[in-house]
Amino acid sequence: MTMRITRVIPIVFVLACASSGAGSARSKGSPDLITRAEINSSNASNAYELIDRLRPGWLRPTATGSISGGARSQIILVYLDRQRLEDLRALRTITAASIQSAQWIDAARAPTILPDVPTGPIAGAIVIRT
Repeated sequence: MTMRITRVIPIVFVLACASSGAGSARSKGSPDLITRAEINSSNASNAYELIDRLRPGWLRPTATGSISGGARSQIILVYLDRQRLEDLRALRTITAASIQSAQWIDAARAPTILPDVPTGPIAGAIVIRT
């Protein structure tokens, strides 16, 4: 009897840890998508505030090195309903309540799925859908 309990306890422990890990990953959401449910619970007033609270990495462009040794900043593109906006400041003009979803598109995929992508160095694109 004692031998059975000692065999069962580690299995139960492992299953409990596995199920709690899956639940916490779901509550954080996708790293590349902000859903309407997350928007509703954020209490953000505009798109910039929303992204800064939920996915701050989207707002931080990375610097790239060049052959001459200098660093060039990559730009982050912003799209609202497939229309390209000027820059990140435009996010402050979009009310959070009007947003259905926000998505991060990485630099490699952006030219293949978004219109009007410049040829210079980009970090990626924030795509807002209302």
